[in-house]
Amino acid sequence: MSHSHETSDSGKSITFGLVLNGIYTIIEFGFGILTGSLALIADATHNLTDTVTLAVSFTANKLAKRKADAQKTFGYGRATILAALLNSFIMLGIAGFIAYEAFQRFQNPHPVEGGIVAAVALVGVAVNGSIAYMLSKHKKDLNMRSAFIDMLFDALSSLGAVAAGVIIMLTGAYGIDSIIALVIAALLTFNAAKILKEAVHILLEGSPSGIEVGDVTATIEGVKGVEGVDDLHLWSIRSGYIMLSCHVVVNTGDTKESRTMVENIKERLERVHDIAHATIEVEFEDTTKRENHESH
Repeated sequence: MSHSHETSDSGKSITFGLVLNGIYTIIEFGFGILTGSLALIADATHNLTDTVTLAVSFTANKLAKRKADAQKTFGYGRATILAALLNSFIMLGIAGFIAYEAFQRFQNPHPVEGGIVAAVALVGVAVNGSIAYMLSKHKKDLNMRSAFIDMLFDALSSLGAVAAGVIIMLTGAYGIDSIIALVIAALLTFNAAKILKEAVHILLEGSPSGIEVGDVTATIEGVKGVEGVDDLHLWSIRSGYIMLSCHVVVNTGDTKESRTMVENIKERLERVHDIAHATIEVEFEDTTKRENHESH
C-alpha cells in the first residue's frame, strides 16, 4: 500500500470518528448532567477532548500530504508528531480534571441514577469501540496511534461507567462512580505519558525504536567491499519514515564500483531495516590509510 493511499484511508477513519464521537458526546453530556454521574460527565469530557484530538490528527494528516519545498526540504511529516505531542498534553489535562472532580465527589457524594448511567455508557462502549477499531488499522503512525489509544480508553472508560451504573443499581454505593472516574484518569495519564515520551524522542532525533545501531552497522559491513562504517546517524522524520546518514570505507578506488556498493547498501538497509532514505558518503580505503598515517 502506498503512503498516500494509507494517509487517505486514515483520513476517512478520522472523519468517521469525528462525526460519530461528536454526536455521542453531546448526548452523554446531557445524560451525565441529568443523572449527576461523574463517571458519565468525565467520559463525556474525555469524548469532547477526543473530538479535539481527532480534529488535530485530521489537520496533521492533511498537512503531512504536502510535498517538500524550499523552506521544508524534509516535507511536513513532522506535523503528525506535533499532533501526537499536543494530543498527549490534552489527555494529561483532562486526566487531571477528572481526578480533581473525583476527589471533590468523595468529600460530597451525589446520588446517581445507576440504570441510566449503565445504558448510556453501554452505547459509549459501542461508539468508541467502533472508532478505535477503524483507527487501529493505522497504528504504525504515532499520530494515529495516539488517536487510537485515546478512543480505546474511551471505550474502556465507558465500560467502567457501565460497571459503576450496575453496582449503583444493585448496592446504592454512589462512591463507585468516583472510583471509576479515578481509574479512568490513571489509565489515561499512563498512556498519554507513553505517547509524550515517544513524540519527544522523535523530535530530539533519537534512534528509532526497534532498531539497534550495531545491527545497522553490521548490515552495512556485510555488503561485499565495505571495510568499515563511521559517523552513522539514525533518526525519524515521522513514524515509520526512518533516515540514515553515514560514511563507509570501501576497498576500491573505482568510482563506478563504489556507486554499485552504495546502491547495494541502500537496498539492503530498506529490505532489512525498513530505512526509507539513506545518505552515504564513500571513503576510499587508500585515502583513509594515508590520512591516518599523516595524523600520526
